[in-house]
Amino acid sequence: MKEPFEEVLKQYTPMIHHIIHSLHIYKNQDYYLQEGMIALWEATVTFEAEKGAFTSYAYSTIRGKLLNYLKKEIKFAATEEPSDDIKLDAFPYHESTIREDMEAYTQNLTENQRKWLVEYIINNKKIEEIAFETGATASAVKSWRRGALRKLKNVVL
Repeated sequence: MKEPFEEVLKQYTPMIHHIIHSLHIYKNQDYYLQEGMIALWEATVTFEAEKGAFTSYAYSTIRGKLLNYLKKEIKFAATEEPSDDIKLDAFPYHESTIREDMEAYTQNLTENQRKWLVEYIINNKKIEEIAFETGATASAVKSWRRGALRKLKNVVL
């Protein structure tokens, strides 16, 4: 490329923003914008005019680099998830405080709605598992959920 990079950057910055938007990147947009600019610079250095148009080369280079960073970020988030022990140590509440708060919020709930709340929210069980363990149908458990959520919304609001 014979143009100064500043001119190329000014011309292709909207393309970088478009790629970020098309990849549904909403966190750390400034970081991805910077990575896109670096990819644009790399595209200007490695571009060979006899192989095609610069615009399409720049687009694929920028998009590819941003996709690679997204993959790395997802992989990092999956492998670096803190363990339950770390999460509990960082949580400022004691179990007795949590139970007291939970009882205050759930005093309006029926027994079945409390079962759903404890099993689904706290014990992380699926609706089908709760239904099997309680001897109810999945639609009944869903009904408990609807009622519990409706009552909890009224308590919180």
